[in-house]
Amino acid sequence: MPVFSLDYLRRVGAAVFTAAGAMPAAADVVAGLLADANAVGHDSHGVIRIPQYVATIEKGDIDPGASVAVTRETAVSAVLDGQWGFGQVVMNHAVEWALERAGRYGVAAVTVKNANHIGRLGSYMQRVAEAEMIGLLCTNSHGGGSIVAPWGGKAGRLGTNPLAAGFPGAEGGSLVLDMTTSVVAEGKVRIKRNRGEPAPAGWIVDAEGAASTDPEDFYGDPRGSLLPFGGSMGHKGYGLGVVVELLGGALSGAGCARGKNVRNGNGNFLLVVDIARFQPLAEYKSQIKAYVEYLKATPKADGFADILLPGELEERERDRRRDGVFVEDETWAQVLECGGRVGAELPELGA
Repeated sequence: MPVFSLDYLRRVGAAVFTAAGAMPAAADVVAGLLADANAVGHDSHGVIRIPQYVATIEKGDIDPGASVAVTRETAVSAVLDGQWGFGQVVMNHAVEWALERAGRYGVAAVTVKNANHIGRLGSYMQRVAEAEMIGLLCTNSHGGGSIVAPWGGKAGRLGTNPLAAGFPGAEGGSLVLDMTTSVVAEGKVRIKRNRGEPAPAGWIVDAEGAASTDPEDFYGDPRGSLLPFGGSMGHKGYGLGVVVELLGGALSGAGCARGKNVRNGNGNFLLVVDIARFQPLAEYKSQIKAYVEYLKATPKADGFADILLPGELEERERDRRRDGVFVEDETWAQVLECGGRVGAELPELGA
């Protein structure tokens, strides 16, 4: 597998998206967030998505030049219509709006519809936490993406329906939870397929509902399904998935999962809270510091060297990957192929 610097991956992505019709500023936003996903170890939401996004542009389902419209607005709430532009560009707009309004009024809530795949949710929550606010983000598949079986079912009826939350830490860091309500993100299965590796047991079932470790059983026709997280207690992941479906889909107007022939994208619900309107920031941080110390002092179970906080693994991975990121041969071949297809002038390695 080749190794690339994060800056090189960002510049490659920006070149491809610009050649595919995006304005340079939008291309930089999307490529930067994909590279950031690789930086923290979430390769499923990194440059592996470049060919997918280009194919979606070619299909006409991404308008690379779309602008974001605010269709309804109060002092503390807004409904955003992404007009089927890049999801990352739309969500950047939503976060900017929510941070500004929460700073003025204490809280802000935004829904987003008609947006394509927004990428890794944790990136947006990191930004909110760094502004010393609290964020909550729920994302569905805009009525499509019925790839997760409900508890007790053997066919997909939900999206992977991730949710994320971000909190400022006590001493400059952040606590960021970013998780799917399925046992794993779809992109994790895609990574396994591109590496020629089996999926771990408990991730997927085939079209008949039988357990499988073959990624092709998930992507085949008829398609298999992912399982809700929780294993034998999967009703909990399923229940959370329904909550995300209602907030990201029903409340936003994007729609809940409803089967085939639906344009895939992301419906979103974003909530931002200014801590200082509820609690002096110094007191909040004192509480966080004491709680983190209490958690870290937990006696470790066999096989565990540390008690990790939400988002801590990603930050450790960021440190490890500063010198470069591995990209699967198959993934890189797909990036080069789609770049050539749209006539992108890719930067030279080391340039």
